[in-house]
Amino acid sequence: MILKFTVLFLTLTLSIFFLAASAEALPPAEAQRVEKFLTALSQEKDLVFIRNGSEYPASRAVRHLRRKLKSSQDKLRTADEFIDQVASKSSLSGKPYLIRQKDGVKEEAGPYFHKLLAASD
Repeated sequence: MILKFTVLFLTLTLSIFFLAASAEALPPAEAQRVEKFLTALSQEKDLVFIRNGSEYPASRAVRHLRRKLKSSQDKLRTADEFIDQVASKSSLSGKPYLIRQKDGVKEEAGPYFHKLLAASD
């Protein structure tokens, strides 16, 4: 009987350990890539970020994306996942974020963010 409880206890302890290990934060190298991307985005002075129909300067987009990163980084493994799963669309409406460049051309934020990430590497 004691052996059964010992085995059960060890099984539960190991399960908790592996669950905690799988909930790690974004790896340091990928966190650095995200930071470089966000820094590059903050320097896009002529870029307009469009979220759920409202327009914001790039600096405000960066603040918004930092908040989203903070609440989701334990679920992410790469900077690309951050862009695909978090930074490209509204978590409330599911609508993709848009960006408008100085020339007035609008595009979905995801592909633009991936280009910016690649350029900041």
